[in-house]
Amino acid sequence: MVQHWHPSGSFPADDARDPSSEVLAQANKRLTLNLLIQGAAAHTFLTAHHLVKDSLEAIQPGLTRLYDRSAVSFHLNYFIGDIPLIYGLPSRFWRRTRSAEHPFHRHRLLAERGRELWRASKRFLLRRGWPRGVIGVPGFHYPQEMKLFVQVYRVERQYKRRLAELAKQATAEVWGIDEDRLDAELTANVAFGNLRTPKTKIGQMTRRAAIGYGGVERRGQQFTVVAKSWNFPLVIHELSKGTAELVCLHGLNTLDDATYEAVTAEADQLEYETWLLQAGPEMWRRFLAAIPHGRPLPEMLMHVARLDPEPLEQLMFAVVDDTQRAQTLLAPLGK
Repeated sequence: MVQHWHPSGSFPADDARDPSSEVLAQANKRLTLNLLIQGAAAHTFLTAHHLVKDSLEAIQPGLTRLYDRSAVSFHLNYFIGDIPLIYGLPSRFWRRTRSAEHPFHRHRLLAERGRELWRASKRFLLRRGWPRGVIGVPGFHYPQEMKLFVQVYRVERQYKRRLAELAKQATAEVWGIDEDRLDAELTANVAFGNLRTPKTKIGQMTRRAAIGYGGVERRGQQFTVVAKSWNFPLVIHELSKGTAELVCLHGLNTLDDATYEAVTAEADQLEYETWLLQAGPEMWRRFLAAIPHGRPLPEMLMHVARLDPEPLEQLMFAVVDDTQRAQTLLAPLGK
């Protein structure tokens, strides 16, 4: 079974309408973990290619710089590219989080801090893109993004297998996971496993237009992280997403089957991915800053995933607002 974490939608299930219900609490927890998962993938997507820089330059000189520019440009598409034309203006979405009609209005962290995280994520991309010659102006950005996309495609079409291996190598170094537990492929045929059926028309359209999937697939007695996407940076993104998902499964394994299905049905919807990719990167960077020195990243994420909903919420507010307090809360986990 493939575990995809594509969050989106409100909480329409009968038992989730009660804000005190266990399903709503666990769905909110899962949504928080999805925020971290998407943030981890987006953050790694921007920089992980530098871990295999020598190999990339051996394929073609200047390839690392091309990935530097294209990764920033591709991710800016969620803020100022064609994606807002489909989903709506991010500024309007994040301004309305307290509205009863908003899908995040009962998720306190996103309702109260989502706009701050979105704005910080956008500023980070604009600052990173400017010295690299990436256009950060709506309207002018998109043509450059398409040009970079074509340049990446032309370079990669001869080296797909080699680049898939390098994506696994970089991901293994970031996460400390064995490469034999990673399965990566550069391909236009990206769908795999048991994909969740979107609940809305925009979700169905998003699924048809998807250019990458990542998740966890059980193969025999072992879980394998699977990533399929059109190009090398996106394969790294999906591998990192799937690896973070594998770690966060520790936060779901105590749920009974019925609760698990209800929680993932509400929290793991495709439409949310766009919004979590806007707020998640800054959330992840603040989480990284709060991890106590010397503690392995996967271990800390696992312990965070195991927290009950209320302590997790308290910790994440501390991560956003007070790094020192977050470090104090994180330090005893796992000890």
